[in-house]
Amino acid sequence: MSDSAADLVPRTVDLLHLGRPGSIAAHLVGDVIVDPGAEKTIGRVIDALGDTVPRAVLLTHVHFDHAGGTGTLVERYPDLEVWVHERGAHHLIDPTRLVASAARVYGEYFAHLWGEVVAVPERAVRVLNGGERIGDWEVAYTPGHAQHHVSYLHVPTRTAFTGDVTGIRIDGGPAFPPTPPPDIDPPLWHASLDRVAAWEPERLVFSHFGQSTDAAEHLAMMHASLDAFAQVARTTDAAGMADWIRAWLGEQVSPEAVEAYYWASPFEGMWGGLDRYWSKAAEQR
Repeated sequence: MSDSAADLVPRTVDLLHLGRPGSIAAHLVGDVIVDPGAEKTIGRVIDALGDTVPRAVLLTHVHFDHAGGTGTLVERYPDLEVWVHERGAHHLIDPTRLVASAARVYGEYFAHLWGEVVAVPERAVRVLNGGERIGDWEVAYTPGHAQHHVSYLHVPTRTAFTGDVTGIRIDGGPAFPPTPPPDIDPPLWHASLDRVAAWEPERLVFSHFGQSTDAAEHLAMMHASLDAFAQVARTTDAAGMADWIRAWLGEQVSPEAVEAYYWASPFEGMWGGLDRYWSKAAEQR
């Protein structure tokens, strides 16, 4: 894949999830879509494309807020190629188990939050392992948030598309890790941050929310906040963790910004993934 000079600047598309700005973003680079978001908001991506017919969807991972609308896009654009790590590919082709698991968590709110999840035809799926160079794009395997997480470097612009591995950051505020279960692994996450840093990117592009051009500072913040969050999770519960995050943010940003961070990834969901990590670590001693 090669992009013309006019297509090099990544565009952030605010998906206005649940009507709230600055919560979940998709990104466009010419006719390439990175993490299109849920089916519930896929119309925002289609509107942003205008007359452009997309040729590829690059998924960092298959969580619904990043990838749930992919099957609907393939229905609309049958020649679309979907890139996904090998550990996530089967969930795209047959989302039954993933949807059933999420429905147990979200219950009757699942459709309200994410909409319909349409299967992606196997013919459309390009399976990745990490380490590929495909046209203007490099792929790195970046687990820690999800075991099937990858990041992409758009080589001409030195822009890294990092999904959730570089965390949640809004309007230049602090960066911190979204840590829902089941795959949170801080040591793997630190290694993934180092992998992104090795690209020496000039820009980071992420789903919650937008872009940053102080890549080295952003990555350093993530290393520090990942350690802080992991340690707090060892001595509290879900409610305590949520209160701590709200106070931690409140020392750095306005009350309005705290709420924006909350809707990007509700704080009550942060403890479970880290608690599961520590429980597994204790079992392995």
